[in-house]
Amino acid sequence: MPANNNIAVIERMMRVLENFQGERDLALATLAARSKMVKSSVYRILFTLERLGYVEKNGDGQYSITSRFARLGGQIRPPSDLPALAHPFMTDLMRKFQETVNLGVLDGDEVFYIRVIESPHTFRLAAHAGIRSPLHSTALGKALLASLPDPELQKLVKRCDFRRFTRNTICEVSPFMRELVRVRRRGYAIDNMEDSEGARCLAAPILDGEGRGVAALSVSGPASRVHRARDPELTEALIGACKQLSKLLGYSTVHASKSA
Repeated sequence: MPANNNIAVIERMMRVLENFQGERDLALATLAARSKMVKSSVYRILFTLERLGYVEKNGDGQYSITSRFARLGGQIRPPSDLPALAHPFMTDLMRKFQETVNLGVLDGDEVFYIRVIESPHTFRLAAHAGIRSPLHSTALGKALLASLPDPELQKLVKRCDFRRFTRNTICEVSPFMRELVRVRRRGYAIDNMEDSEGARCLAAPILDGEGRGVAALSVSGPASRVHRARDPELTEALIGACKQLSKLLGYSTVHASKSA
């Protein structure tokens, strides 16, 4: 390739990005040393990337790549280490409430379960990693849909078949959209025996650095145990866990207010 076709600043930028090596919270000096570039040049590259939203800087002046790069390739995918990051939070929730805890992501028109920690009770909701569920009848599905930008949400809702599973399943677009408004307002979703008779589930979204939902966490169990009276304590713990996970993925209220 002729040398005059190269754009040197892009080469330098890619050298800096590649030297994150999948790590977060790296100092300017570390990136400069890895890239074999002077700190002033690396700083200018990082400053520009930060302004564009592709890099973020924490309070200690350390840099991390944001999930904005993933949007260039299409549908947002959760970080590969999300199950490992979520595991201690899921374990804490299971131990506290003794109910099944699920981690799910959006996969096409369905919820895909990527990690499940089952309740120790003999009578429990059976689930395991690798299963799929509908979006419209599950708390995970509602939490994931409600966290999407409106254009993406509208596309997915149009593709929902709204099949009825129980007498409580929401099977029409208008009431379902009203339900998603409630999910956004309160910060969590409820499956009130809509997917399975006698089962209830509560879910909250996990957000990335752009404030987009990349996954959701839920607590599910028999309606006799996961009843309405327990909703306040369950949702408080669930939302707290999801906020901490979102923070680990780069989400911050400051960034969210800038994007609003």
